[in-house]
This record gives sequence, C-alpha cells and structure tokens, in this order.
Amino acid sequence: MWQGTPHPSGVGLWSRLKLAAGVGRTGGELAYPNVGLQMPWTDNTHLSRIVLSDLFGDVETDAITRLEAMRVPSIAKGRALICGTLSRQPMAKFRGAEQVDADAWLYRTDTGVSPQSRMLWTLDDLIFNGMCLWTVERDADGRITDALRVPPQWWSLDKDLNILVDGVKARADEVIFFEGPQDGLLEIGRDMIRAARNTTRAYSQRVETPVPAVELHMTDPNADLNAPEIDQALSQWEAVRRRGGTAVTPASVEVKVHGDKATDMFVEGRNAERLDAANFLALPGALLDGSTATASLTYSTQEGRRNELVDYSLSFWATPIEARLSMDDVCESGTRIAFDLAYLSTPNQPAQGPASKD
Repeated sequence: MWQGTPHPSGVGLWSRLKLAAGVGRTGGELAYPNVGLQMPWTDNTHLSRIVLSDLFGDVETDAITRLEAMRVPSIAKGRALICGTLSRQPMAKFRGAEQVDADAWLYRTDTGVSPQSRMLWTLDDLIFNGMCLWTVERDADGRITDALRVPPQWWSLDKDLNILVDGVKARADEVIFFEGPQDGLLEIGRDMIRAARNTTRAYSQRVETPVPAVELHMTDPNADLNAPEIDQALSQWEAVRRRGGTAVTPASVEVKVHGDKATDMFVEGRNAERLDAANFLALPGALLDGSTATASLTYSTQEGRRNELVDYSLSFWATPIEARLSMDDVCESGTRIAFDLAYLSTPNQPAQGPASKD
C-alpha cells in the first residue's frame, strides 16, 4: 500500500480538497473555484503549442491534449454517451443478488460537487487518462462518509507508485485509485485524433474553396506578366472562386484544374473517423452516426441497440469502478457496489430520469 505523510500545513487531503470544491456554495458558483489550482475541466497543456505556433507556425507535437481530443465531434459525442448515461444511474449496494440500503455517501455529499458530477468526471478521467483518483472522508470506525474526485492535474504517481497530491504523498486511507479498462485515449488514440483533426481541417479548406487547385497557365510567351499583374490576376480569380461566380480569361491564359473535384474522400474519411472513435470507446458505430459497409443490410430495434450499449459498452467502463468500490476498504466484506441499470433496461422509459435518493 502507499505510504503517506501529512501535508506540511497540517491540513489533511480531504479538508484541502473539500475547501477547493466549495463547501456550502450555492447558486451558479463553480464547483472548483480558482484557489491557485486548476479547475477539473481546464487543460492548459496547450499553452506550449501556442508558443511554438507563434515562433514556428502551425506545428504538430507528439502529445495530444484532452482539449484537442474534445474538438473531434465523434469523441465528444462518445464521451457524452458514456459519461452522461452512466453518471445518471444511481449506485446501488448488494449482498449477493439482494439489493440492500446504499451507503449515504453514494448518493449525497457535503461538498459543492454532486455525486453525479463526481461520477461523470471519474468516467471522463478513465476515458482520456486511463486512471482516476478520489479522496475520501472517513469516520472514527474507518467507514467512508464522503468522497471527492481529484482533478488529474492535481495528482501524479512517482517511480515507486506512490500517489502524490499537490506534490505530497497521500495516505492509503484517504484516497481511492481507479484503474481504467484500457490505456487512456490521449495515448492509444493519438494517431486517430490527429488524423481526425487533419481531415476536418482539409474538409474545411475544401468547403471554403470547393474547386481544386487552379493554374492560370500563360500560353503566349510574348504576354508575360510582371509580379504586380500576376498578383492582381490571382486576387481576382480567388475572389471569384470564393463567391462561386464566373470569370473571363484573356486568350493568352489557359485555366488548368489540378486534383479531383469530388469530396467523397472527405465523406468517407470522416465516416471512418467516427468508426475509429467508436472502436476506441467500445461504442456501437451507429451511435456515433458512423455506417459500416453492411449497415444497410442490418436491422435492429431501438431496444436491441440499447441492450447492446448496456451490455458491451457501458459495462466495459462501469466494471472497473464497480470492482474498485466493492473492495473491503470501501464497503464491508460480503457486499458490493454497482450501478443500478434497471432504468436503462426498461423498454418503455418514463419521462423522468432514474430515481435517486437525496
């Protein structure tokens, strides 16, 4: 187990994180105010890219940030399906197959972060980083009474696998470490994310200038233009192309079009990107609006698609969380904690979301 030491200030990890989470805050105040630490959804690792771009133009670095990944529409939607759907389902406690009363901290909190938000960002961490950390409050008997997610930029692992929060070792009894079902998307999906961004960029350029590259070829050697005249001719042609209008060329100029006018490559490429994202996220491709070659030959009901989502996708991401919360340092021996997915398996779902305690 990890060996922890008290914080130099004498304030425990739970107290520090609880203060940062805004205990007692109401209304529209942010759950993680700016107290010298980063908000959980903030990703400032792109600042180095901005500096490099200012110095050397548009450059590609090996690392992919979460912000860049979320700019890929299929990833954003896949993340919404997993995090949004699972975080809405209540956490239940079981003894064998029988459901028993859940511990209060699973559905309520004394912090400014709701249990639903805590679970949503836990899933987000598992998707993008492959791991997540909570800090917990315990009573005199060692039972958990409350929990908070620790934003990923606040903690790290050293070479001995000690957990460091704000540079200080955390005690084993004040943290819960979640290991995801696979490596983080920012690592294993790096090439896919970069390819998706490049495809989107190329597609946007083609939409802005739908005609392929055009050459104004001079056919009369005696009508050679000087530099200002060439610039003027190019400006006029580019203005016409952007408007989609009609241009007139002199007899000494031949218009040559280079490249294919078809945009099928972009349509197929963007569809392939959706399917790649679905594979990385363990989601059915159809849920990300991606189509396979046999999609038109396959018939599925709405209930069948929902069962596929629950059985093969959501369970993939839920199982590591359920397994960790079912260990003896979280709940007593002989019991386990799991998502209550009864709402998702109901054919005719009510207008309200799944019921949860207050």
